[in-house]
Order: sequence, then C-alpha cells, then structure tokens
Amino acid sequence: MEGFFNSMDLTVFKTETCLAKQRKLFKECFPETIGTSVEKDSHYQWKFHSYPATPCSYEYAAFEKDDLIGYYAAIPYEYCYKSEVCKVAMVCDVMTGMKARGKGVFTKMGVYSTQRLKDEGLAFSIGYPIRPEVIPGHIKAGWEKMFPLPLYIKFLSTTSLLKQKKLGFLAPFLNLVLYVYNGVFSLLFNSKKYDLSSFLNEQVEEIEGLEEFLSEWIKEQSIALNKTLQFLKWRLGAPGKKYHIIVARKNKRIVGYAVISFVTKENIPSVAILDISCLKAHKGVSSAIFSKIDILAKYNKAEAIMIMTSKYVCGTYSLFRNGFFKSPYKFWLIIKNFNRGFSSSVLKDEKNWHLTWIDSDDL
Repeated sequence: MEGFFNSMDLTVFKTETCLAKQRKLFKECFPETIGTSVEKDSHYQWKFHSYPATPCSYEYAAFEKDDLIGYYAAIPYEYCYKSEVCKVAMVCDVMTGMKARGKGVFTKMGVYSTQRLKDEGLAFSIGYPIRPEVIPGHIKAGWEKMFPLPLYIKFLSTTSLLKQKKLGFLAPFLNLVLYVYNGVFSLLFNSKKYDLSSFLNEQVEEIEGLEEFLSEWIKEQSIALNKTLQFLKWRLGAPGKKYHIIVARKNKRIVGYAVISFVTKENIPSVAILDISCLKAHKGVSSAIFSKIDILAKYNKAEAIMIMTSKYVCGTYSLFRNGFFKSPYKFWLIIKNFNRGFSSSVLKDEKNWHLTWIDSDDL
C-alpha cells in the first residue's frame, strides 16, 4: 500500500492533455451514462468550461505513473447567505478507477482537492451522494453529513413498475385507484387564482418577469442557490438536454416557478422536478404548479413524478397533500466547511436551506 502511494501523483487536472483519459475513467465509473449525451466530450466542456465564473471550475487528478486513477472536480456555485453572495465548491464527478479502489485513493484525493479548494477562497464544499458506500471516504476527508434529502414520488400509473415485478395483471385496478386518488387531490387543492404557462429551456431569457421573481425569492431565503438568469441559462443548457419551465402568475406577476425534465428511472418513464420555488406569501401556488406538471406528465405518458428535496421543503410545498410519497431512496447533503463564518449549527439546520436537484449537477 505504501509503495502504491509513493508512486501516486496528486495534481491539477490538465484538460488539453488528459481529456481522453478522463472520459475513459468516467465511463468506467459511471457505466449507466454510456450511450447518453453525458458521456460525450461536449457535455464535459459545457459542465467544466462554460460556467459563468472565473475560474469556471476546479479539477484535480490522481495519477499512478501515466495512468489516471482518480479525478475530483468542483464548480463554483454562488449561494446567498444573509444577503451576501459567496462562492461554494459544488463537488461532482468524483471518480476512482477500479484498480485503485480499496487503497485509500478516494480519501487522499479528497483531502488534497478540498485543501486546494479552501486555498482558492471558497466558503465550503457541498455534495449530494446517494450511494452509502462513498460517504465514509468523504467523512475521512473531513466532510460532515448535514441532513437527508429524500426522493419523493407521485405515481400516475403502476403499469411499468408492476410489469417489471411480473404483476402486470394488477395494473388496471391500481391505476384506477391512482386515478381517483390523484383526481380528488387535484379537485381539493388546485387553485384557480393563478395563471400557469410553460416554456422550453431555450426560452428562459424570454420569460417576462422571471429575473425580478428570482431576485425577490432569494431575499426571502436564509441559504439558497443564487439562481440568476445567467445561471439558469447555463444550468439548463447542457447538450442534448431538454427542460420545461413552468411559471405561475398572479396579476401578471410571477409568484412561483418550476423546472422539470422527462427522464427514465428504473425503466419507468418519469418527470423529474429539478426545482420548485414560490414566494412565501404565495406558497399555496405550489398545488397549481403540481397540477400543471401532472398535465404535462400525462400528455408525455410519464408514469411517475419525482423530486429530491428536504423534509422542510416537502412541508413548505405540501408534497404529501399533493399526492407525493416518501420513497426509500435518499440523498445526503454533505459539507466540508472552510469558512468559520458558517457555523456547523447553521449549516446542519435544514430549515435554513432551500435545496432541490438544481443545486446539484444531476439530471
């Protein structure tokens, strides 16, 4: 083991000479992306070399001789805390090659990379792992678990789910139950006080009043991602990706919005809600937004709607009342704090946060 570490070189990743090796390692570590737009060089270039900041990313590598055995990257997302904007290292695409696993490379690379991020003046590093096996390596590198981010799911149909379990014969009955159940919720809680409209991601800059809404919304939050128009244009601009932006207005003023994407999870055609944000005085608009999402989901033959978020945000937008269930799957918010201006108690209190998938690099 000691000989292995003696031959390992931790350094800044150089795209111009090592991109092919990084792409090969990416496919090895994330085989589920093979055949999708995410495995392509264009996705990498968008993700790490087009973010609207200077620098646009931080990338580190672990080599054993000429072999790339590890990769660690972060994007400098902006978060607002007490009306101040700070840069945070959103860590993503952390990889350890198969032949290097179980040798402590993950931890050594984490310690090295996060120290470099601290030296760059970033406030803290943030991540959202769902695989329990990677969390101990993060903790050894100084990260802390903050709180869970469960996956909440609303089923519109059980056809694909039951077919996989060879129980397809039950689908017609259960689908009828879901139809009635979701219909009752829609009638009880869907508000007619709001005007709903939807746009495609390439139209984000054309949505009248969106910039003003985002500016007003961020002022109501304790800690939240600074979702400017510039950020949304980048985040929703990944090559090969399509998103729908749903806007809710009251008296022509935007009071809530959501971002959704059509995905397939566990062979179930689904809608993923990347974000839902509503002004506090109009948090009830979430029910109208969910009803609009239901319509788009059914039109596109999706069978489930899902969102990753905290228990606190779940309550804020009445997910259970709108037909969602807490699934057994959960992500974790993990943080390595670099700045004493952020106390551990503040960061661990989920009521201080508004977190959804858009805070990550997922989807």
